[in-house]
Amino acid sequence: RSLLKRHRAKCTWFHPPANEIYRKSDLSIFEVDGQVGKIYCQNLCLLAKLFLDHKTLYYDVEPFLFYVLTKNDRKGCHFVGYFSKEKSCQQKYNVSCIMTMPQYQR
Repeated sequence: RSLLKRHRAKCTWFHPPANEIYRKSDLSIFEVDGQVGKIYCQNLCLLAKLFLDHKTLYYDVEPFLFYVLTKNDRKGCHFVGYFSKEKSCQQKYNVSCIMTMPQYQR
């Protein structure tokens, strides 16, 4: 509990380190470039590994774009889930990984 309080006192981020590309009512989507927000994207992959057994890539995030869905309120943007896709894929696959936090799954 004390670590969380200390983090909340020092942290100035209230949304992902990226550009908001879509907003409708209380939902937003942010596009994070894996090359620009490397640590953030690596942390997304490590978080996904907790819920997805087949997730194998954690640190090689540079060739990917991450689209982060958040639910917004007066306190900031709350992480709901994300999907990632390769910037340039020769097999023409669209999505690399999809993860939704358990409390938002139906």
